[in-house]
Amino acid sequence: MTKAGSPTSDLELHPGQHVHFIGIGGVSMSGLALALHQKGFRVTGSDKRDSQTVKRLRDNGIEVALGQAAQNIGEAQVIVYTTAIQEDNPELVAARAAGRPVIHRSELISYLLDQERRIAVSGTHGKTTVTAMIGQMFVELGYDPTVFVGGHWLDIDSNFRLGNGDWAIFEACESDSSFLEYEGCSQVLTSIEPDHLDSYGSFAALRDIFRQFASLADSQGFIAYCSDSAEVVEAVADSSAQLISYGLLGPKDITATNITTSPQGTDFTPVVLGEALAPVTLRVLGRHNVLNALGALAAAYGAGLPLNQAAEALAQFTGVKRRFQYLGQVNGYWVVDDYAHHPTEIRATLQTAREHFRTRIVAVFQPHLYSRTEYLMDEFVKSFDEADVIGIAQTYAAREPPREDVPGQQLCERIRSRHPERQIAYLPAIDDVVEFLKQQATSGDLVMTIGAGDIHRASEQLVSSA
Repeated sequence: MTKAGSPTSDLELHPGQHVHFIGIGGVSMSGLALALHQKGFRVTGSDKRDSQTVKRLRDNGIEVALGQAAQNIGEAQVIVYTTAIQEDNPELVAARAAGRPVIHRSELISYLLDQERRIAVSGTHGKTTVTAMIGQMFVELGYDPTVFVGGHWLDIDSNFRLGNGDWAIFEACESDSSFLEYEGCSQVLTSIEPDHLDSYGSFAALRDIFRQFASLADSQGFIAYCSDSAEVVEAVADSSAQLISYGLLGPKDITATNITTSPQGTDFTPVVLGEALAPVTLRVLGRHNVLNALGALAAAYGAGLPLNQAAEALAQFTGVKRRFQYLGQVNGYWVVDDYAHHPTEIRATLQTAREHFRTRIVAVFQPHLYSRTEYLMDEFVKSFDEADVIGIAQTYAAREPPREDVPGQQLCERIRSRHPERQIAYLPAIDDVVEFLKQQATSGDLVMTIGAGDIHRASEQLVSSA
């Protein structure tokens, strides 16, 4: 699967080896780096910019170079990269020229967890929260799992947990075909919607890759799948694993009734195979998090956990950083930051805000990738209907080369055409976002920064300057 370097089956990893991570500041890469460091490997890495993640790595004794250059790999015996790393990256080029083993992040996860009973969580939306929720249940019930999360899990103050138990739960990202590396796992499949079309070219190709992923599930294990989605139902149809359906629309193996919301949380009653469990109060907000909780309970059912205790554990879950994360109050208005970067996620986030807070919403969105904004433009335009005041920040290029932000400006203009009565602005810099929020927000409002890039810097500045 890797473009160059040794295949995982030929790779020998053992404590004391020097492993270098290109792009070590990424959320999944940093977790893997810290895990190897804890296991006794010598770990180094590089990243384009400084960050709190880089600081955390350094505080744990890991050398991190800022900027990427051939000399950064040093004498590393294994080099780890992600799909976001371009082919002409100087460290990648140097590693291959020197004949060093070069492996994709997914291969390292697969290798490290090869002896575990594994649950791989994938889908367009919800996979980070569902992974952490499953981890929460296994931890609370004493199974001592290993968990890798694609975000900062607040309950453990980390993005990974190394356990000594039989179970490993991890996020399987569908942004490229590398998640096909995870063969022989039980699975949770949350959703399939158009995304990552810069990688796949079409939604049909993305649906096909999910079908391939489902076909790799452990035939002695299970797939917990959200049957609210016709695409998910189609993807799992031919799997030989035990199929466990969950959702909120129509008959399911696992569903919920009596859903109510408040600013403090979300109440619901889980129903498993027609039998109601005790009511649960989630500390995280929104109907979408009820759906996430049902996905976690479906995994618990497939793994044989006692369901009443598993449901009780969900009530202890405090969330994942940047998932409707409350940062504080400024001049009488609330400030919330959220990672939503797909139209469906944005709609769910703003609907949650409307249902729970019932106040004026001032939202600034930072598009993530020019290509995603272009491919999904029509859906992005419709996803801000619940916001009263709207800012569009400059697009975060991420793995794409920086260019003129025509897609971001076009998104702003099209939202303005849809809602000519609302205050809507294009904001080319983080400082512009902060100033816009200071000018627009008044006491009683809910201020939201939304996006997968660095838009959180604006809400953090807003709160810290109060």
